[in-house]
Amino acid sequence: MDKSKLKDNCPACGVSAKMFEPYVEKISPKRKRILSLDLHPIAVHFPQAFIISIFVLSLVTLAAHGTFQATVGSAVGVLGSALPFVVIGALLTGLIDGKVRFRRVTTPILKQKIIFAALFFLFSCGIFTVVLSRPMASSGPMIFVTLLSLPALVCASFLGSLGSSILNSKFPG
Repeated sequence: MDKSKLKDNCPACGVSAKMFEPYVEKISPKRKRILSLDLHPIAVHFPQAFIISIFVLSLVTLAAHGTFQATVGSAVGVLGSALPFVVIGALLTGLIDGKVRFRRVTTPILKQKIIFAALFFLFSCGIFTVVLSRPMASSGPMIFVTLLSLPALVCASFLGSLGSSILNSKFPG
């Protein structure tokens, strides 16, 4: 936070101004500029939102009937068709972010993220295959979509948890 905006207490935690320390940036301006674009944090929201929507809408489709079932089933089809592509986008921006932030993508947490992203991608490909092979208004394919979306949702949640644990980390220099 800019020093001129600070008052007697920290606006976030309330600690006294006596405890403030000047912040010194420890990364190069080029790396800071790339990280400030927030490419990965933005890109990762699409697969998260898609898989949550697919799971919830697939449950709604299983409970619905008639025109409403067909309409919601179509929405699941559209999201399921796009899911592998947004997962790939999030994975690629994650690799770029990891390389810029840590100068390598082989740190223990990034290795875990890559494994769970690969699993998420495999489940999304399964959903994609079901969506393209069958009409989404019938319950058979929707059961498969629901079953595939559940472990994909678990992967997405785990990825989000891992990501939030390293969001403000960066290798100095």
